[in-house]
Amino acid sequence: MSILLLASCAHRPPASEPLALVRRSQPLLGTFVTITAYGPSEAAAGEAVQRAFDQFRKVDALMSIHRVDSELAKVNQQAGSAPVKISAELFGALEESILIWRHSHGAFDITIAPLTQLWGFVWKQHRFPNETEIQAARAKVGAQFVQLDADASTVRFTAPGVSLDLGGIGKGYAVDRAIEELQRSGIKAAMVKAGGDLRVFGTPPGQRGWEVQIEDPGKAKNRLSLVLREGALSTSGSYENYFMHEGKRYSHILDPRTGWPIEGVVSCTVIAPTCIESDAWATAYFVLGPQKAASFRFPHLMMIENGGSIDRVSSPAFPAVEAVPR
Repeated sequence: MSILLLASCAHRPPASEPLALVRRSQPLLGTFVTITAYGPSEAAAGEAVQRAFDQFRKVDALMSIHRVDSELAKVNQQAGSAPVKISAELFGALEESILIWRHSHGAFDITIAPLTQLWGFVWKQHRFPNETEIQAARAKVGAQFVQLDADASTVRFTAPGVSLDLGGIGKGYAVDRAIEELQRSGIKAAMVKAGGDLRVFGTPPGQRGWEVQIEDPGKAKNRLSLVLREGALSTSGSYENYFMHEGKRYSHILDPRTGWPIEGVVSCTVIAPTCIESDAWATAYFVLGPQKAASFRFPHLMMIENGGSIDRVSSPAFPAVEAVPR
C-alpha cells in the first residue's frame, strides 16, 4: 500500500533557530524508504539519516523470511525441536506481536506463514488451494503454539509445522528503530516512511504538521490528504498484491482464523503511537472488518467495496481528510 509524502520545503525556519533539511530515499525491506529530517546542520542531519537507514538493514538481518541467514530463519528452522535463544530485539518483537494477537482475538497472527506459503504469496508464485489443503495449513497456525521464556530469552514451537512470518510488523518495527536513532542524534523533526508505514515527530518549520496522502484503492487518483502531528500511520491494502482466479481477485491479506483472503475491505489506515502498533493493527482491523474494528481503540479509516463503488468508514477520532485535486 502506498502513502505519498508531501514535505514542503518552501517554509524556512526562523533565523534564531536555523534548521537544515535532509531528505533521502533508499530501497530497503522490499520497498522504498524515505527519511525527511530537520537537524542543526546538513552534515549532522545527513549522518543521522544514514544511521537511521542502517536500522532498516539490521531489521532485515533480524527478521527477513527471504534470507536464510536471518535470525528469524534460524528460529523457523530450529524452534520446533528445541528452545532457541534469541536477541532482545527479536524477543521484544515476538512478545509485542503475540500481545496484539491476543488483543485482536487472532485477527493478527505471526504464525500465518503456512497459509501465505500455501497461497504462494511469499515468493509470488500464486496458486488456488483446495479446502483440504487450507485446513491442513490452518492446523499449524496460532500464536498459542509460540512459547517465549523471558528469563532464558528463548522461543520454541509447541506444535509441528509452525513457522513465523513477521511481514505484518517488520517495516513498522524498522520505522520505530529509525525514529529512535534520529531522536538520539538530535534531530528536531522527522518523518520515516517505508511503503505504507510511517511515523513522525516534531513539526516541520512553518507547518502545522506533516501532510500525507493516502492512495486511492481504485487507482483513480482520488487520494485523500491529512495532517499528522505526532505518532505513526499505516495502511494495509488488498489491491497491489493479489492474483486472479476464475475471474475473482484474491489478495495477500488472509484471515488466519479461516485461511482465506479477506473480501469486501480494500484498505485500512490506522494511527497509533508507534509504527509496530499501527502496522499490526492495520492488518488486524482489515481482517476484523468495519463493525468489529469499531470496538477497538486506535483511530482508523477503512475503504469498503460496495457494489462496484468504494465507501469510506472512519472512527470518530480519525483526523479530518481532504480530497486531493486531480
